[in-house]
Amino acid sequence: MISEEAFEEYKKIYKEEFGADITDEEAMEQATSLLTMMNAIYRPVKKEWLDDLEKRDNV
Repeated sequence: MISEEAFEEYKKIYKEEFGADITDEEAMEQATSLLTMMNAIYRPVKKEWLDDLEKRDNV
């Protein structure tokens, strides 16, 4: 779930970017979709992956 502070910030950013207010319902739907997408695609890079990449670059 998104915090109240983050929720209000999302609405503020939306207004700055698109020049229009957004309802709480629309904002919650969009913010939830964004967080769901980020959760699905974002994966931290493991140190061992960085080490392997560095080894390949130095060859």
